[in-house]
Amino acid sequence: MQKILLWSLAITVSILLLVNLSLGINTRGSISKIQAIQAQVANGPQMEMVLRNLSIRIAMAGEKDQAFRELLKKHELNVKLEETK
Repeated sequence: MQKILLWSLAITVSILLLVNLSLGINTRGSISKIQAIQAQVANGPQMEMVLRNLSIRIAMAGEKDQAFRELLKKHELNVKLEETK
């Protein structure tokens, strides 16, 4: 009877260890996915400034260069530079 109890406890502990290992591996994968998304969100304000500066430069080039303005019209890109007061 004691051998059966000992073996059942050993099997139960082994199963619990395997479950713990699989949950740890799952958690590690989830953490890396969350960190990747957090990095993207953290870069949002920087990307906004880059895109804003890029659009300003495109608008300035469209005002100065006729060929570039025609290229923008060809691809249906309407860019106007508004001066802030």
